[in-house]
Amino acid sequence: MVSDREIRAEILTGALDADDVAARCDAGTRCGGCRPVIDALLAEAGVSIRRAFAAA
Repeated sequence: MVSDREIRAEILTGALDADDVAARCDAGTRCGGCRPVIDALLAEAGVSIRRAFAAA
């Protein structure tokens, strides 16, 4: 389990989105249930949340 403190540390050192956080510390890589928390922490830190849209 990854703590919110660790996620915040990754954001402060340059993580730009939930996938970046996952790559750095494995947060959100199992069931995905904490992805909304990661997005909220990114928003709290003022990081723009990038969303990928599939081409139609």
